[in-house]
Amino acid sequence: MIFGQVTVGDALGCVLAHSLAVGHQRLRKGMVLDADHLTALSAAGYDQITVARLEDGDAHEDAAATQLAQALCPDPDSA
Repeated sequence: MIFGQVTVGDALGCVLAHSLAVGHQRLRKGMVLDADHLTALSAAGYDQITVARLEDGDAHEDAAATQLAQALCPDPDSA
């Protein structure tokens, strides 16, 4: 995982590292940024943001948590 600041224009598909206020909404830490998010960030005056770029073999934190939970408890109904 590569973690650091990038320009908003280079953040497509990156994972937002910190929650940010954007107009009347809030972009939450951990969300994968799409074109609409980048447009909103630019309109709100953000030039650079801190993101994580996943590398080959990396998993988003939500997917990793799901994989771990399934490995620890493959049949949650029997727990």
